[in-house]
Amino acid sequence: MSMLARAALARDLWRLLEPIHAVVYFAREPLEEFRAVGYRSFWMGYFAGRAAPLGRAGADVVHALFYNFAYERVSRAIPAAWSFAPPTEALKARVRGSVRALSRALGPAADTPDPPSTPDGPDDLPP
Repeated sequence: MSMLARAALARDLWRLLEPIHAVVYFAREPLEEFRAVGYRSFWMGYFAGRAAPLGRAGADVVHALFYNFAYERVSRAIPAAWSFAPPTEALKARVRGSVRALSRALGPAADTPDPPSTPDGPDDLPP
């Protein structure tokens, strides 16, 4: 596959998957779930949800990994977020909210266990 074709495929995959990825940050359901477990602001839920797989990471670690945010913004949310709900709850809230949002957006299609257009593995992708 040429470099141009790979770039086009990558862009097509991004267009397909980005709306699913964006749900966790911008749909109302994940935000409601973050509030329900105790996070006090959008940014607290945002950073807690993204940083949850790291455990009780501090602001220095989260800032270093999420490099495009100012330290001041990160440090207003982390580590305070962990006093409202631990990382395990943040991750559960993120999943619950994402599932709810995608179910709302996809309707009955969300209940299909194996959509026919889903590739089974790398062998099903174009060469």
